[in-house]
Amino acid sequence: MFRSDNLFSRFMNVLFDIICVSVLWILCSVPLLTAGAASTAAYYAMAKSVRYKTGYTVKEFFHSFRYNMKQSIPITIAFWIIMAVLLMDIWYVWTNDNKLNSAIFMVLIFILFLVAGITLYIYPLLSRFEKGTLDLIKTAAFVMFKYLPITICLLLAFGIACIGIYLMPWSVFVLPGAFMYGITFPVEWILRKLMPKADEEDEEAEKWYYQ
Repeated sequence: MFRSDNLFSRFMNVLFDIICVSVLWILCSVPLLTAGAASTAAYYAMAKSVRYKTGYTVKEFFHSFRYNMKQSIPITIAFWIIMAVLLMDIWYVWTNDNKLNSAIFMVLIFILFLVAGITLYIYPLLSRFEKGTLDLIKTAAFVMFKYLPITICLLLAFGIACIGIYLMPWSVFVLPGAFMYGITFPVEWILRKLMPKADEEDEEAEKWYYQ
């Protein structure tokens, strides 16, 4: 039971990393401006250290957090502003019912879906690729619609995680990391399709994300 390579030990190791990443994500997201960098770091640590067993979780988290801080802050600011405006508009339209408002409401919901979908992919993309912000947004939008069924499932999973945290506040120490770990399975599959294929003799082929 207590062998380091058995199923129970592997489960406990993953659970420990999930809790660790959840706590780090919470602490690094307290200044809302750094929430994007924290999300990028959480995904990177989960993909590299937990999924691919390369490096140490805490070390990889802070490496990505520092490295992507500068580029992620403007993205995060734009996200908070857009979300605030959208949610206020949706609330206003919802509480003022008429036929015109019904059409506007549907448009606002679509925009909300678009923003949420782009945000879902932009931080994993930032963790993997050296791209300008505009290119990141374009790529995230492309991936969102190309893999629409996966996008919908991931957004539903995010919604369930948010509801879980609301109903069970203690789960904030588990669900953020668990969500990031869960999305590495479909998102890594997508990211590998976006990456140029490396030759077997190329040093790039030895990198963890090609394994």
